[in-house]
Amino acid sequence: MGREALEREIGDELAELQAAYDDSDRALADRLGIGRTDLRCLDLIVRGGPCSATQVAARLGLTRGSVTALLDRLERAGYASRQPDPAHGKRVLVVPTQRLIELVAPLVEPRARAGREQLAPYSAGELRLIRTFLRETRVRHAEYAAELRGTPS
Repeated sequence: MGREALEREIGDELAELQAAYDDSDRALADRLGIGRTDLRCLDLIVRGGPCSATQVAARLGLTRGSVTALLDRLERAGYASRQPDPAHGKRVLVVPTQRLIELVAPLVEPRARAGREQLAPYSAGELRLIRTFLRETRVRHAEYAAELRGTPS
C-alpha cells in the first residue's frame, strides 16, 4: 500500500475514532442524565482539577450566563459544587462531587484498563510517537475550531 493510501486510511480512522468518542460521550451523558456540554465541563474538572467558572467558560466557548446555568444544572444533579478558592478570597472554584466520582469511576475504569492493555506492547519510543501524533492532531483541531469561531486559539 502506498503512502497516499495509508494517509487516507489514517484520516478515515481518525474520523471513525471521533465518531466513536462522540457516541461514547453521548452514551455517558445519557447515563448521567445530563447534556454533552455538561459532560465536557465535568471532564474538565475531573481530569484538570477544580477551576473557576471563567475558566470553564473559556475552555467551552460559553458566555458567563451559559456557564452559570450549566453549573446550576450540575449542582442540582449532585455532580459538581462551587467552593471558595483557598488561594483567592473572592474566586469560586467548580469541583466534582464524591457522588460523581462514585458514579463515573466504575463506568470508565474498564475502558481505561483496556486502553492501558492496548498500549502495553508498544515500546517507550513508539508511545512517544503516538503521543506526539495525537497532541499535534489535537492542537490542529483546536486551532481549526478557534478559526471557525473567529477567535484566537
